[in-house]
Amino acid sequence: MIALTVAGFLLVGTPAAGTMYVTDILRLTLRSGPGTGGDILGVISSGQPLEVVSEIDQWSQVRLPDGREGWVPSRYLTSERTAELKLARLQQQFDAQKNELDASRSEVAELKKQNQILQADLAQQSRQAEEATRAYNTLKEESADFLKLKAEHETTLAKATEQSGIIIGLEKELTRLETQRLVRWFLAGAGVLLLGFVIGFSAKRQRRKYLA
Repeated sequence: MIALTVAGFLLVGTPAAGTMYVTDILRLTLRSGPGTGGDILGVISSGQPLEVVSEIDQWSQVRLPDGREGWVPSRYLTSERTAELKLARLQQQFDAQKNELDASRSEVAELKKQNQILQADLAQQSRQAEEATRAYNTLKEESADFLKLKAEHETTLAKATEQSGIIIGLEKELTRLETQRLVRWFLAGAGVLLLGFVIGFSAKRQRRKYLA
């Protein structure tokens, strides 16, 4: 941002051709010829992209996107995008990251829903395992079919253990997604706030130089 501000005031030479931008916080008069004696053809706002056609005595002949041509002081042109355009691009990136974060929230919500379902299944499996254990202990003493009951009991316990492992994995994934979402949100918001602060500071310095 500092380099952008300096460029807006100290730039004395511009390329003979190419796309340039009107520097920050400025409205230029588009004149019919080089020098302040030319007729005013219009007003160009800060951040306006234009094509430099030629240059004479620190005045640049420019062509606007709508086809209009005229002359402006070369010192008010810069090859760098203005802070306003940079902020707009950063805002677009921020919005894209916000959309991505919203999608992550939906994914987290879906995972939480699945986790709740699995927890309910685990509770049911646990109850079944307890019932099987009680039946196993009872029938172990009373039934001759001990081996068959033992196999059913072990199968039920294995299912409950498997469900428990799945839930642990989902809880780890939920923790990772939540952490990632918070970090992205913080970085994106901090970037916009920092750029806004720098733009405001730069604008104040630039206005003081204009007044001087």
